[in-house]
Amino acid sequence: MRLGSLPYLNVKPLVYALECGSMVGQAEMIYAPPSSLARLLYSGEIAAAPVSTFATFVQPLEICGGICISSDGPVGSVIAFSKVPFRQIESVAIDGSSLSGANLLRILLRERYGVTPELRSVEPASVDEMLSCADAALLIGDAAMKADLGGLHVLDVAEEWKLLTGLPAVFAVWAGQRISVELECVLMASRSEGLGHLHDICVAESRRLGFSYERCYDYLSQTICYDLGEREVESIDVFRRMSIEHNLTQEAHLLWTQQRR
Repeated sequence: MRLGSLPYLNVKPLVYALECGSMVGQAEMIYAPPSSLARLLYSGEIAAAPVSTFATFVQPLEICGGICISSDGPVGSVIAFSKVPFRQIESVAIDGSSLSGANLLRILLRERYGVTPELRSVEPASVDEMLSCADAALLIGDAAMKADLGGLHVLDVAEEWKLLTGLPAVFAVWAGQRISVELECVLMASRSEGLGHLHDICVAESRRLGFSYERCYDYLSQTICYDLGEREVESIDVFRRMSIEHNLTQEAHLLWTQQRR
């Protein structure tokens, strides 16, 4: 069984058991950024992955019940930053690997700030490099947590989403073309084991990322929620509806179709 995984701190509790716990050897792990994982799922090259929520709007994918990566307030790892006030933004450099973060930001800029800026897909780089080609930029994952954003206008996507909708921002869900009962049991068991080993995860990740143990532990235990409950399901429905209203899903579907040719 081939499973995908994101190379970010917030995914570690979901895959700990498969990487170094009691379930090692049950799956081959494929690591890729969000947009690449989506393409691997669409093509059937992997059975499941903690994929961007937005990817499930573009192509039919089954969602594993009970598991997500979400934040009910500021998240600190999906951040937009700007040289100008957000209502004056004309261009945004988007981390080309992002799906949920990028499209949540597009909705937020239109709904809350009344702007529809030109988007420029770039490789994630330093804050200065990204702002050299646009008024604003988006960083996700560990890079966002490391960025120095002093002196800039900063927008936390999860915080703004809650202000707009009153709901948590659901960035990723476990999904695949077919989630069998057996696979769902594996994924649920892996999450449970990972959440029981947050100490071990934070010791390893604090060394890898150069963060304090306390910062890693607070982020995984207090900021990120891994339970796909009623409010998270409602938030996904709102995100889907607004993505359709803003024509984002159609754009993404056309892009995927063109890439397959």
